[in-house]
Amino acid sequence: MQTNQKNLLIALCLMCAAVVAPLVLPTYYLYLLNLVLINIILALGLNVLTGNSGQISLCHSSFMAIGSYTYTLLNNELHWPMLVCAGAAVFISALGGVLVGYPARRLSGIYLALATLAFLSLTQILIEEFPDLTGGIRGLKIEKGTFLGISLSNETLQFYLVVIAFALSLYMAFNIMRFPIGRAFDAIRTSPHAAQALGIPVARVKLIAFTISAAYAGLAGVMFAMIVGFIDPIEFGVSASLRYITFIVVGGMGSIAGSVIGAVVLTGLPEALRGIKEYGDFVYSIILLISLVFMPNGLVGLFQTKLMKRNKNSGA
Repeated sequence: MQTNQKNLLIALCLMCAAVVAPLVLPTYYLYLLNLVLINIILALGLNVLTGNSGQISLCHSSFMAIGSYTYTLLNNELHWPMLVCAGAAVFISALGGVLVGYPARRLSGIYLALATLAFLSLTQILIEEFPDLTGGIRGLKIEKGTFLGISLSNETLQFYLVVIAFALSLYMAFNIMRFPIGRAFDAIRTSPHAAQALGIPVARVKLIAFTISAAYAGLAGVMFAMIVGFIDPIEFGVSASLRYITFIVVGGMGSIAGSVIGAVVLTGLPEALRGIKEYGDFVYSIILLISLVFMPNGLVGLFQTKLMKRNKNSGA
């Protein structure tokens, strides 16, 4: 009961902070906070695929691109309501996950990595080859619609929509891990052969993981398009995919808290490295290598280890 009360208190504090944030934060820091929440959504989905089910993906930025472009095109060309555009974008992104996950469900290791990298390259080619539709390398501007009669250019409304998307994503992530499908993900990551021996349909579960992960990325793409107001295909390249993997490796793979911590720390990193922005990918690569060598379980694992040592010493 005490744990439930503590969780409720934390949730209430976060809700109050979310309500107050757009009233007290300058525009730039509110924008940065939006990016943090969007990256957390994306990291949660990637952790379901890589951290929990053990499937490598180098095309997560492609799923995000599908969400962003679908939302933008439906909004600009058909002028559908915002929620309908967002729902359709998430659905199409999930279909993208099925498209990749179905042939990839029999693959693993380097072969799976190459298959997802091929999909990323295909997505980039399609964006560049249909400039009349996607804007090509020039990018695509989003026409600001309305939500409940309020313009989506309103920064406060944008922030609240991102907070709602983040809260729903976090809630779903917690429940996925509690459901049998979450336990199936963990079993496949630990040992696909043992999972199959226990009656778990490994191929089907892998496909589900790809679909869920792509849907999360699509939602992040929708929020990204709405906040930024302009889609640049460079944002969805291989560098972006590696950056998203760094989120969960640094935070802690297979951990919801790790997804949150990794996205928070590394989204704020460009602000600290503003003076050497051109070396951003190099810095991310170094951080990724350091994490793999010295923190294989991420920041969450490092914290848990120190906590266990502290409790052991205090008990002694």
